[in-house]
Amino acid sequence: MKARRRTDVHRARTVMRTGIGSSARGSGAAPPHWLDVRRLRLYPLTALICYVILVMGWIVRRSILHQPDVPPLALDFLPFWSASYLGLHGHALDAYDVIKLTRIETVVEPYMRDLNGILPWLYPPTMLLLVLPLAWLPYWMAYGVFAIAALLLFIRVVRKIAPWPQAIWPILGFPGIALVLVAGQAACLTAGLAGLSLWLLRRHAGWAGVCAGLLFVKPHLAILFPLAFLCCHAWRALAACLATVVATWLLSLVAFGPDTLLAFLHGVQAAQGTVAEGQAHLFRMPTVFIMVRMMHAPIWVAYALHAVSALAAVAVVANAWRKPCAYPLRAAALVTASLLISPYLYDYDMVWLGLVIAWLCVHGVTRGWQVGEREWLVVLWLAPLLGLVVVDFVGFQFLPFVTLTTLVGIHLKIRSGAQAVLTPPIGGVAS
Repeated sequence: MKARRRTDVHRARTVMRTGIGSSARGSGAAPPHWLDVRRLRLYPLTALICYVILVMGWIVRRSILHQPDVPPLALDFLPFWSASYLGLHGHALDAYDVIKLTRIETVVEPYMRDLNGILPWLYPPTMLLLVLPLAWLPYWMAYGVFAIAALLLFIRVVRKIAPWPQAIWPILGFPGIALVLVAGQAACLTAGLAGLSLWLLRRHAGWAGVCAGLLFVKPHLAILFPLAFLCCHAWRALAACLATVVATWLLSLVAFGPDTLLAFLHGVQAAQGTVAEGQAHLFRMPTVFIMVRMMHAPIWVAYALHAVSALAAVAVVANAWRKPCAYPLRAAALVTASLLISPYLYDYDMVWLGLVIAWLCVHGVTRGWQVGEREWLVVLWLAPLLGLVVVDFVGFQFLPFVTLTTLVGIHLKIRSGAQAVLTPPIGGVAS
């Protein structure tokens, strides 16, 4: 059966030499698809050129013309570096004090004086433990090291999932990556950990659990991973995950003190109130809760509908990981469902869709495509950009429909038996 998996990978590479539009069910089974190798290279290259032009325009406006209304890039990285600075100087608790944190941020970036808002530190002490070394370096050098390391991790993981040469261009041009880099966020790191955990699960279950445990630096994105391990009886991965979570929490509380946990919980509660009252940038939050709130529904209705969608996502994951199922569909279901759990997700976390695209490509190339699947992958590829550009313009948060539709499609493929060729249990993981 290991040979069968190698055959699938070989078949994927063979098909991709002639394009993603080719069918895995045999030559001549279907005419070539419009999304061929040439377009898989052309469209991402065009996107990359656009990114370069936009960055050059930003440099001209900010550094040459000195226009005061042009914000710095990677502004969201300020809380990461500032929290690290406070932690290294023995004041980790002050990272959760907005006033004290803002003082550090303003010294690093004077633009903060003109910013109509705040950039608080809303992460658990475990995240502070992870980013603690950042302030050993000057701010921009720290961001360069952090961004490049996270980006390389994400790209490497996606390349492991989709191991054909032509995949590099859609990965590099993926708008989700550009959004993360411009924002200065850690979403490439979390997506890389999630993808690495799923890739390792059939190879080194213990290390897969460690990666999933580290992912709990953003708990709302990680909560479904232990459920998946439990449903497929991946006991080694589950044990490693729980051990990693406990170890990192204990270490962070010993290092920074238990008051940081209370401060974190208080900060999260305050942020939730701000979002619920509509005082945040709602157009940048692609959740069912925000979608309903932007339609001026009462808050209890928004929470209720979000709870329904989140419970449905949990049910899809439990079904996919409990019953026999093609592993790419399992992985895609888990990643997609993880984006539907929290009411307070931000658009930069949509870089996780890159993992969904990769897993669905593997399944489609090796098992055959259904009508419209490749077109939908294009929609997923564009989704982070569309959310940033279109949502605020039209006044409607449509990205939850994209995520929900993707999860429904995966669930229907599982139910219809689209996973006809199954691989055996490996390391306690039925795949």
